[in-house]
This record gives sequence, C-alpha cells and structure tokens, in this order.
Amino acid sequence: MKIAPHSKLVFIGDSITDCERARPVGEGLFGALGKGYVSLVEGLLYAIHPESAVRIVNMGTSGHTVLDLKARWQTDVIALKPDWLVVMIGVNDVWRQFDLPRQTEIHVSIRKAVVPPRIPPSRQTSGTWFLWKCSASAASSTG
Repeated sequence: MKIAPHSKLVFIGDSITDCERARPVGEGLFGALGKGYVSLVEGLLYAIHPESAVRIVNMGTSGHTVLDLKARWQTDVIALKPDWLVVMIGVNDVWRQFDLPRQTEIHVSIRKAVVPPRIPPSRQTSGTWFLWKCSASAASSTG
C-alpha cells in the first residue's frame, strides 16, 4: 500500500481518535490533530517520508458510536473528499450494551454493523481499525 504525495488521509472514530483534536476540523499545527494515535501516525509518516506532504485530518468525536458516525458520515467524510480513510470505532458501542442494557434501540449488533457502501477495503490493518482507499465515485456516494 502506497499513499501518493499530496493525498488527503482522514481519520474518523470515537474518543480514541479524537484525543482533544481541534474543532470543527482537526487539521494543522500546534496540537490540532490531538494527542493520540493520529498525531503519532503523522509524526511517523513525516519522519520517514518528509517529501510526501500528505494532508492529515482528524474527525474523531468522543463518546460517539457507529450510529453517530453514520449520522455524520456526509459532513465528516464525504464532504472532505479523502483519498484515504481510517475508521476506528466501536468502544462505545460495546460498553453501551452494559451500562444501558435495556435501551436496545441504541445498541449495534457487531454482526449487523456494516461498512459504508462503495468504499471497498484495500487493507484491513487490525481488528479495530480499518484503512480504505477512496475513489472519486466512492467519495461522491452516500450509499
């Protein structure tokens, strides 16, 4: 997998992605990407490939679930037109089933959770976060 120079890499998820990022869009200098793994990825990327000029954007939101992510997909992913997308979500979905067990309307079945359509995974990097290469047609589609 190679990320082309000047690509836009968008990260979306919950508090693990958010980590005190800037609002409304976590992008730029002086801690705008937050204090978590997104800034570590940026640091590593620029240390190894300083010439790449990859644009990194953090759209994580603390406390969000898969249902929240679905509600903000248009503004936080599609509208940003990423070349690459990293999704790390699910911690809040799991614990909501324990702290609010009777509110089943907010629960998301792991088996029924689906990846947004028309953004095929180019590589599943681990069990908890995913990286997609976005195409022009996928970026303009809401499914």
